[in-house]
Amino acid sequence: MTDDFQAVEAKRVAFAREMKKYIAAGNRYLDPAPALDYEHLQGCQLLPDRYEILKRLPRHGRVAEVGVDRGDFSVRILETAMPSELKLIDIDTGRISAENRPIIEASGVAQIMQGDSSTTIAELEDESFDWIYIDGDHRYDGVKKDIEAAAGKVKENGLLVFNDYTVWSPTSMFHCGVARAVNEFCRSDGWRMVYLCFQSMFYNDVAITRIGTKP
Repeated sequence: MTDDFQAVEAKRVAFAREMKKYIAAGNRYLDPAPALDYEHLQGCQLLPDRYEILKRLPRHGRVAEVGVDRGDFSVRILETAMPSELKLIDIDTGRISAENRPIIEASGVAQIMQGDSSTTIAELEDESFDWIYIDGDHRYDGVKKDIEAAAGKVKENGLLVFNDYTVWSPTSMFHCGVARAVNEFCRSDGWRMVYLCFQSMFYNDVAITRIGTKP
């Protein structure tokens, strides 16, 4: 082991020790996701990664991506799903890379929209999108706002797809509220998982649709 690794490991042990004290005092540090019932998981398919999910989502449809960053996944959406319309929403669209922006702009179907995600989603047409990919604010409250704004924007058999479906980010050591927000929504509003896509660090993706519908 390198000295750098040992130094980081020592800090991890110290952090774990402090967290145990914090929890022992009656506090809750992590933000667990509530368990789902069988009806929320029936028919769910496991996939190796999020690129495989693009091959199964409706093609030539109306699509929105929330949280664009460099635009790498936006280009994959264009190439694989070939949407008839693609709304790209980000708080800072200036982060789209110089390599991806020309591809996006030349597609003829993509519209780049800058602004707060839930506010911008709320401005979209109701019940008109085949699927919406959500990769914006990963904090619990932020994810909840995006879900509440996006649920009414997809068609009756439409899908909501979420990146980083987990409760903790091991690389940034940061809370992730995606799993909790998604599971609560499935339980309260009657949605089920269609696809669960693995990622090497378990920043998994999940796609959900309304119970009783076929995407």
